[in-house]
Amino acid sequence: MTAARGLRALLAACAVAALPRLALAQAVEGLPQQAPKVEPADVVHFPAKVPKGDSTLLTVPLPGNPQLHFMVDPASVRRVGDSLVRYTLIAVSRSGFRNVSYEGLNCADDTWHVYATWRAHRQRWEANTDSSWLTVNVQSSFDVHGVLDRNYWCAATFTAGDAKRLVERLRQGVHPGFVQP
Repeated sequence: MTAARGLRALLAACAVAALPRLALAQAVEGLPQQAPKVEPADVVHFPAKVPKGDSTLLTVPLPGNPQLHFMVDPASVRRVGDSLVRYTLIAVSRSGFRNVSYEGLNCADDTWHVYATWRAHRQRWEANTDSSWLTVNVQSSFDVHGVLDRNYWCAATFTAGDAKRLVERLRQGVHPGFVQP
């Protein structure tokens, strides 16, 4: 009988050790129950619609006469956590070809990522299967991601306000702290 109790106690101890932290916290009386932590940056919801025209879009000013004209849909701008901004970027070539992408800009490490591209002929977003994040060229005045990072949306490693403030900064043009290279 003692060996059976010892074996049961050992099996119970092994089962408890195998429980995830959350289950263990819930199993031990007196400890507060905690919901599992879900990082908001892990959940990506694509915008429900893509703007039909350019009247509501905000231009990202680039110097000179660039090959592409970039615009942001202000309705799509979202701040996620302390350092991530998500937005719809529209690139228009001189010939009128449009590329629409839903992107993220991470102020913490100056990187950007395309979550999805808009397929107009199918009227839907197509998710990007490449999970890599690219480095932003924050020194360049010709790189749209560098301009958004340095001039509008990032303050050091954090976003420079909530989504409303980020849109307002872009709407106002070059923000007061910007020093052109």
